[in-house]
Amino acid sequence: MGPVKGVNIGDVVARSGNYTEPGVVVDKRKDGSVIVDTEPMVVNQYHRYTNTSGLTEDEKNKFNGILDQIYQKTNEVERINDIQLEIDQLRTMPANQNVVRYLRNQQAFLIREARDLPRTYQTDERFVKG
Repeated sequence: MGPVKGVNIGDVVARSGNYTEPGVVVDKRKDGSVIVDTEPMVVNQYHRYTNTSGLTEDEKNKFNGILDQIYQKTNEVERINDIQLEIDQLRTMPANQNVVRYLRNQQAFLIREARDLPRTYQTDERFVKG
């Protein structure tokens, strides 16, 4: 059995065997095993807003850092617009595509909750129909 692939530090482990509490991966070992921490504050460290399993540890931190700033505001529409600004800035760099995808999902959640859309957004001109 080789090293664990496809699992990132901070990924959620809903349940494992006899252990019924959710946790997060905090260490990957060379033997293919992982260490899971079930402390709620450790889970919150990586998954404050949504389940960010699938992002690397750096991407999780970037995503959470962006939303930490945005969620200081209480107005849902302002949050939607601020997320859109972040998406528009980050989408120009391919290295940010995973973070952008998760930001879009968070924005979609807020749009459904607030029943409002971002005031402006950026899109490719081929998607604009006359």
